[in-house]
Amino acid sequence: MSEAPMILVVDDEDDARIFLSSILSSAGYRVATCTDGFEALRSLARIQPNLVITDARMPGLEGLELLSKIKFAAPRTPVILWSAYADWAMFDDAMERGGADVLAKPSSNDDLLRAVGHYVGVKS
Repeated sequence: MSEAPMILVVDDEDDARIFLSSILSSAGYRVATCTDGFEALRSLARIQPNLVITDARMPGLEGLELLSKIKFAAPRTPVILWSAYADWAMFDDAMERGGADVLAKPSSNDDLLRAVGHYVGVKS
């Protein structure tokens, strides 16, 4: 039996990190969390996530910039932006930078797990 995929959740809001971690853990995924983009970049090699879910708007290193840096450091790692401010312009920008998807915050549990399953495979 293979190890469950590792999801890295990056969000400056405690409630958002806890919410995502709980849903993903309950679905059988391993989860690591970071409070900002700089911490995520420092942790990337150690954690080796199968997927990154990041808030788009955070102090310091915002989600789109983090996306670009992750795609440079780990080009095969899919990155989903999760944002309360998601719109077509953000979606286009994320796709141009190599992003996997943009989800509205909050998302339904089903939509979130469907997106995660698409990029890392459904945990059985």
